[in-house]
Amino acid sequence: MRQSIFSLFAVFLVACNSQPKETDVSFEEIVTNPIVDAGADPWIIRQDSTFHYCYAKGGGIYVKSVQRFSDLNTAKEHMIWQAPDSGMYSKEVWAPELHRLDGKWYVYFAADDGENKNHRMHALSSSADMPHADFSYAGKVSDDTDKWAIDGTVFTLDGKMYFVWSGWEGDVNEAQHLYIAEMSSPTHISSERVKISSPEFEWEKRGSSDELPTINEGPQVLQKGGRMFIVYSASGSWSDSYCLGLLELKGGDPMLPESWVKGENPVFSGTEQVISPGHASFVESGGQDYIVYHAMPVKGGGWASRQVRIKPFSWREGKPDFGVPVSNVVEVKIEYFTNQLTPGQQAQR
Repeated sequence: MRQSIFSLFAVFLVACNSQPKETDVSFEEIVTNPIVDAGADPWIIRQDSTFHYCYAKGGGIYVKSVQRFSDLNTAKEHMIWQAPDSGMYSKEVWAPELHRLDGKWYVYFAADDGENKNHRMHALSSSADMPHADFSYAGKVSDDTDKWAIDGTVFTLDGKMYFVWSGWEGDVNEAQHLYIAEMSSPTHISSERVKISSPEFEWEKRGSSDELPTINEGPQVLQKGGRMFIVYSASGSWSDSYCLGLLELKGGDPMLPESWVKGENPVFSGTEQVISPGHASFVESGGQDYIVYHAMPVKGGGWASRQVRIKPFSWREGKPDFGVPVSNVVEVKIEYFTNQLTPGQQAQR
């Protein structure tokens, strides 16, 4: 009888040890690119086991929510906001980003009144648990200069919130620079803007001319192992030379231009099969980091041909290593946890 009890106890231990853990890959799938047949400036954020894809279309902002990236093309889309018929944020709605901040959802987007010179950053907000309900306009997000601005994103460092965006130095469309400012809330900039990057290398100026500006845009933040990076897009998005560059925060204060060090070469560039990769976002799933970006399938394809793509990336000597874009015939393995923790929950463990 004692032997039977011990046997049952041993079986119980084995059964307990075989239960899925949050660190175990629960399932995986194989996808091929593109994961969205038509799209640009992709933004994907994970909420537990759900991935929210936020995008603009026809003056509206939409969200699709999926558990697998392979479902993005066919998933139900939720319109969360429609631009008004007129006014300063009624036209040219670009590059929305969905963020969860202080227990609420926020969307940052660029828009104008029909004239590009009036592009500015704006915010929406929602108190709903899932980002499918109607969002309310929460105001313009601008520093006191109120200059042309697009592609804004937000991050927190050492308890302070910051806003980073692409903007003009003056009122002439000759170059787009990257600016940073402190925030006192998710919708209010509380400091002067500071320029941290300008197009300076040859690979940042391709596609430009006397009539077309040089470009630094689409800043995105990556933080890992106590190091912080801004991945940004360079060269003309209309050209065949769009690519990604990298800034690293080397100093302690992100508001000092000298705290940022720029890599001398692009960190992600096109191939003969994948043209002009850029405007990326980053998401973690199953313990693996992924870059989500848009690219053109053919040279000379222009904005209308852009598609959304994905690939895993690694870290080498503390820096992100994106490799090269993979062609449509290359299979990409995506790993998932059944009960994934959000990055914030992971940090609290």
